[in-house]
Amino acid sequence: MNLFNRDKKKTNERRTVNKKIGKILMVTAIYFVVFQIAATVAGVLMMARKSSNIHSVAALEKSGIPYFVAIACGMLVIIAVTSPRLRRRMFTETNVRMTPVIFLCLVAVMMSGQIISSLYGSALEAFVNLFGYSATAQMQAATAHSQTFSMLVYASLIGPLSEEIVFRGFLLRSFEAYGKKFAIIMSAYMFGLYHANLVQSPFAFLLGLVLGYTALTYGLKWAFALHVFNNFILGDFLIFILRDVPTHQAESISGMVLLFGGLLGMWVLWNRRNEIKTWLKKQQEAQAYLKETFFGRYNVIITVVVFILACMGLEKL
Repeated sequence: MNLFNRDKKKTNERRTVNKKIGKILMVTAIYFVVFQIAATVAGVLMMARKSSNIHSVAALEKSGIPYFVAIACGMLVIIAVTSPRLRRRMFTETNVRMTPVIFLCLVAVMMSGQIISSLYGSALEAFVNLFGYSATAQMQAATAHSQTFSMLVYASLIGPLSEEIVFRGFLLRSFEAYGKKFAIIMSAYMFGLYHANLVQSPFAFLLGLVLGYTALTYGLKWAFALHVFNNFILGDFLIFILRDVPTHQAESISGMVLLFGGLLGMWVLWNRRNEIKTWLKKQQEAQAYLKETFFGRYNVIITVVVFILACMGLEKL
């Protein structure tokens, strides 16, 4: 009888946890919906003030202003559901000191994700081609550089800041109670998923793993710094430096930079593999939560809906 009661109690506790995790996931879903609607409405209002021609549409696509509005609206959702205690935890400093060497190693690991993402992108394109579709437009959207000042500010500063607050702040810290491994993986998964881009989402997931580990170990500000480095230094700044170099040579140089950094990142991971394995073994309690959350109704519904939206971005050959 006691054994039965213990099992029943454990089942009830698990259900309670699943409901709490589900509510957290629903908050992120609401954030995503509000963000998309706000960006669309802002874009439509901007179009209404201009003549609806091809040039104004092209200019709107390059503007970061609709995303400023979207971020403001989305952040209101996060602020509304975040308790003062959670806000303090989001910005809590850690006792682990960040050094230049560690920072560069983390950058290299991020760059290794870009190598994997490039290989994946080629494989994805070949796969969807079999069905008469192309992911080229999504590839271009994922790799495009900023062509306006407002988009530069969004992609290099405001975007990373808001994403760190939402995914490595609110989401990561909300999930931390169920294990660091669970928190890092699930926050990275949602971060990648909400990019809603079949090409970009896998890289965003890998990036989210690095940023999640960084936020828990060194603090949110260092995750933000890495995010800015990835978006700005390895993106628009690198393109700016190579602006006077012929296109073919510029692509070769940037490719070599990413290849060198990526290989260095893989070496770092290989060299630290025993430490990584040891850390993962200490986080075994997260295994059950991961399985139940990933295949739970909340995550399945969100994943299916966003995946369909991402597939709508494919183009007919």
